Amino acid sequence: MKPLAVLFLIVFIISGCFCPAAEAGEGVVRKSPIAGSWYPGEKNRLQSLVQDLLDKAQLGDMKGTPCAIVSPHAGIQFSGQAAAYAYKILAGKGIKRVILLGPSHYTFFRGLATSESDAYETPLGTVSVDRNISDALKKHPLFQGPSEAEVPEHSLEMQLPFLQVVLGDFEMVPLVVGEMSKKDYEDAAAVLKKYVDDTTIIAVSSDFTHYGSRFGYVPFRDDVKENLKKLDGGAIDKIVEKDLDGYLKYLDETGATICGARPIGVMLKMLSGETRGKLLNYYTSGDLLNDYNDTVSYAAIVFMQ
Repeated sequence: MKPLAVLFLIVFIISGCFCPAAEAGEGVVRKSPIAGSWYPGEKNRLQSLVQDLLDKAQLGDMKGTPCAIVSPHAGIQFSGQAAAYAYKILAGKGIKRVILLGPSHYTFFRGLATSESDAYETPLGTVSVDRNISDALKKHPLFQGPSEAEVPEHSLEMQLPFLQVVLGDFEMVPLVVGEMSKKDYEDAAAVLKKYVDDTTIIAVSSDFTHYGSRFGYVPFRDDVKENLKKLDGGAIDKIVEKDLDGYLKYLDETGATICGARPIGVMLKMLSGETRGKLLNYYTSGDLLNDYNDTVSYAAIVFMQ
């Protein structure tokens, strides 16, 4: 486990925010371990903030129907604007189900971990888990990752306030993605594609390059802003082109610290040849803080049918 992940986990435990799923009248509900820290814990304030970010996202003329998006998952004050670009494009598209793929920051395993919860709770209410699909997935060996992976995982939860504001009532299939081989990507995609229809969106949670000594990744020290843009741009180009082999090769060659690299890989194998990708928004935490010693990159990407 990465040192940063260990630190986050310790903070959650010490602060009493490491909240397991709890029994409720509507079934087993995963309580939020990050509301009030990673994003506002009060309903009206959270609703207003998300809506404001969505209002600021200017998409321009977008033709086609979205079938997949990539959105970041840092604290909302950092990556929220990029996330708003990704989710705004889903408004009014009749989406009723979200297959939500996020990386595992706290639990090491191979394959994908399905949800054991009936719903996820945020200050905006609860989001139902599609138990029929989740239970069916659990029968496949590749989808039998540890159920506890979802409990502290912020990568999935950070998408929910945006989904709740944009979609309103919907169901989701939350999946935490662990280590994957090339064949695992193909096998996972083949299983998941059976559950994609005209009212389903694939949403991938991923931050891009984590740069600096804090993250143990300093491939360059000069012109950090421009070099980061080039580094991230190389990966984004492969993603938009739906070139999984090229994308994986690029990660191997550069060591780019993209935390949602594996969820992105699963998505790329799920996309049909008719879809086209587009980068909607990109910036780094260094841009916001004017400090590039330690910085994380955020990108919003959409694939249109």
